[in-house]
Amino acid sequence: MTRIKICGNTHPADVELAVALGIDLLGFIFTTSKRQITVEQGQQLAAGVPDGIVRVGVFIDEPTDTIARAVDACGLTAVQIYRPITPADRRLGVTLFPAIRVGERDRLDADGLHPSDHPLLDTWGPESQGGGSGRTWDWTLASQVATRYDVIISGGLRPTNVGDAIKQLNPWGVDVCSGVEREPGRKDPAKLRAFVSAVREASPE
Repeated sequence: MTRIKICGNTHPADVELAVALGIDLLGFIFTTSKRQITVEQGQQLAAGVPDGIVRVGVFIDEPTDTIARAVDACGLTAVQIYRPITPADRRLGVTLFPAIRVGERDRLDADGLHPSDHPLLDTWGPESQGGGSGRTWDWTLASQVATRYDVIISGGLRPTNVGDAIKQLNPWGVDVCSGVEREPGRKDPAKLRAFVSAVREASPE
């Protein structure tokens, strides 16, 4: 079953709905973004999340000690980082989602990845350091990497296209943010329900 990551959470009601819908991962953005939250806000949002749901902190180029403070304070169980993973990052004791930006004709490779990593493949854009462009990319570019690693597909996913991404790549997980929002940082309940339903319908058993 394809796992569902709902990212860019900023409001308790959105977190509660996602949990009620049975999603697998919740993303909290601690770096420059329209959906950026503070560590204190992250503590509040993550406080009621059941242990079985992965709590992901999203970072761009922050140093490991900054990431570690958020991990400890918010009880994060994974981190998504838009820069090369360092040995210090690997000592954080959480699952790593190395973010790889995919352009129109990039050749994806797995240099520097570990078997336990979950590479998150996101849309490259000159205006966006950390994803969140709302645009898709050519999923065929990930066909080789997706057979070797538990990849997470991100970038421009919506209820209307996530099923195609799953059928094409059979990824470990899919990640959505703007595709289920009514405005930056606030989810649209109808879109969120539709996205979850579309993933469940397309996912292999």
